[in-house]
Amino acid sequence: MRALFLTHYFPPEVGAPQTRIAALARGLRARGDEVTVHTGFPNYPDGRIQPPYRNRPLLRERTAEGTRIVRSAVFATPNAGFARRLANHASFAASALATAPASGPADVVVVESPPLFAAGAAVAYARLKRAPLVLNAADLWPDSAVAIGVLPEGRAVAAARALEEWAYRHSAAITVPTEGMVRLLEQRPAASGRAVHMPPAVDLERFATVPPPPPAPPLRVLYAGTVGLAHGLATLVEAARLAGPQVVQVTIAGGGAELARLPRAANVQLLGPVPAERVPGLFAASHAGVVMLRDRDLFADALPTKLLECFAAARPALVSARGEPAELVERAQAGLAVPPEDPPALARAFGTLAANPEVCQKMGAMGRNLARERYGREEMVDRWRTLLERMAQQALR
Repeated sequence: MRALFLTHYFPPEVGAPQTRIAALARGLRARGDEVTVHTGFPNYPDGRIQPPYRNRPLLRERTAEGTRIVRSAVFATPNAGFARRLANHASFAASALATAPASGPADVVVVESPPLFAAGAAVAYARLKRAPLVLNAADLWPDSAVAIGVLPEGRAVAAARALEEWAYRHSAAITVPTEGMVRLLEQRPAASGRAVHMPPAVDLERFATVPPPPPAPPLRVLYAGTVGLAHGLATLVEAARLAGPQVVQVTIAGGGAELARLPRAANVQLLGPVPAERVPGLFAASHAGVVMLRDRDLFADALPTKLLECFAAARPALVSARGEPAELVERAQAGLAVPPEDPPALARAFGTLAANPEVCQKMGAMGRNLARERYGREEMVDRWRTLLERMAQQALR
């Protein structure tokens, strides 16, 4: 099988989609498939092309395991400011279409959305390849942008929804990370009957089960991920302030649009963006991990990758969210869930774990078992390969 991934985000950039697509490409290559990734030049999130790359019309390279990488030009800009982000997204969509012949033939095309411009471009891209299109909707955009206040309802949102529906209508399958998102898409005529639940995964070998630090206070809590509008990390900072430095020490590792606007607290350390290879070590130095989502209906159907990393690292997960992530951690007894955007409730959860180190370790073990049973990388690759082969075979009939 010849699988081609069209994605705005890819390593050496750091983030959940970058990590997931790279792991899937490696897994498919290990199973003997030909894999090509068409992406831009790495510039997320600071808007600077990462060395040794420089922006140019086209670059071909190959990874150590044999995945072909095609990079085309992108308007590099920081991940802040709506108009600049749109220009960034549109530039890659246009350059990818212009350079599509460079990526060669494909039996199936997979596009990562958001950004929505990539999904729209992928319809034409897949037609050029005469291949079926699989759209991976990691986020239901523009609804998520409206939910967090980035976009007001109006003509721009109406146009974005029209593009979203058009991309759904021309996709052979639409993969989503949660059952809740499947239910949402089944209610949309443009997507009904083609939504496929494709759970996320985590690299268990990357997160070795290192014993936590000594249980002496304060409780060391790690947030590792994007600092964006959807996450509401001001709640985390305020909860740390309320609990106090004798109870908790919070480390925030990650970059994003909201990092510069976060309030400060004496017991909160801001590391900024960190390489992905540092994250397991940060968990090893922590007693627990924290997952944050704002109080929006749409986020009740989310399943953040950072939650799976807490599980894989054998650390209890403090989940400040409602819906699927909160239910998962409570059902598995792998951490504590509190209402979103409720600093006092999160502060109390810090105190509960700080006072019960044995409970911490038991919850961490439960999370690790859950990750091993349900969210392993090998199972993820097998699920994807089965779907992609089916789509490619159906297109030949």
